[in-house]
Amino acid sequence: MAVSDRIRIIMQEKGLNQTRFAESIYATKGYISRLLKGEIGMSNSTAMLIEKVHGYTREWIRNGIEPKLSSPDIKTLTPVQRKIIQEVESMTDDELFFIATYIEALKKKKAGEKMKK
Repeated sequence: MAVSDRIRIIMQEKGLNQTRFAESIYATKGYISRLLKGEIGMSNSTAMLIEKVHGYTREWIRNGIEPKLSSPDIKTLTPVQRKIIQEVESMTDDELFFIATYIEALKKKKAGEKMKK
């Protein structure tokens, strides 16, 4: 079974058309269409979003490895977190390096604030 088949299963089981499924993971309908046609592969971050939003494990989505459904106690991503993951997928290595540097600076700032308390 191909990734596209597993995406169709998810959409069917969740009662979603391509547009609604795309919206649920902050993707475009065109992106989902290309996935369903097998024109592109499934990235780990997209599979992770589907896992968080719809409860199917990323291993099952990408490779068909059981279990199909994730445990019910997985933290649900907020809309902002989902949007950030979507944006990260399209970034260049230079942009990702900049973001990683920024995150490290935020951690240091936060650690410094904790030490002052």
